[in-house]
Amino acid sequence: MADGFILRGMGQVRNLLREMCWGLRQSRLLAREIAVDKSSVRALVHELFGDEVRLRMRAADVARRITDQDATPLQRYADELAGLLESLPVEESQTRWHLALAVSRVAHTQAQRLRAARIMSLLVEDESNALRCAAMEGMATLALNEPSLREEAEALVEQYLWNGTPAMKARARPMQKKLTRKYA
Repeated sequence: MADGFILRGMGQVRNLLREMCWGLRQSRLLAREIAVDKSSVRALVHELFGDEVRLRMRAADVARRITDQDATPLQRYADELAGLLESLPVEESQTRWHLALAVSRVAHTQAQRLRAARIMSLLVEDESNALRCAAMEGMATLALNEPSLREEAEALVEQYLWNGTPAMKARARPMQKKLTRKYA
């Protein structure tokens, strides 16, 4: 791991994404390091648009972990990330699910939130349960900052609570609580 030194540029980010044994711990560590360095964030975004599917998935995982803590480092790329999410092939479901969460968190203008909501509305119909969960969570996240999305998000969360798989129900409960707190 790159612990203890500043990441510098695209090559180093690419090498860490390529060479590391991958898992939750590694993606979180790398996210913490990349989030504090603008050139590393830029290099991470570059990898999201690269040709290597495995690196794109890992980069999406790191982007999602960055937004778990703070969406600010990736907000300047909100439009590009939404466009990428729209264009990714169905076969890259894991990349799409990480990116769906990141896109919903980095959308910071009304236009970006509405575009992201349109994407989430399409993704909730996907065959992947994980992607549908991410899209539901993304829609609820967007509704927290965009009141016009409240009804759609609440209906989706309710649908997942009533008819979802155990994983869907587990993801829907905290989102229902957040929406209730916001709009109570």
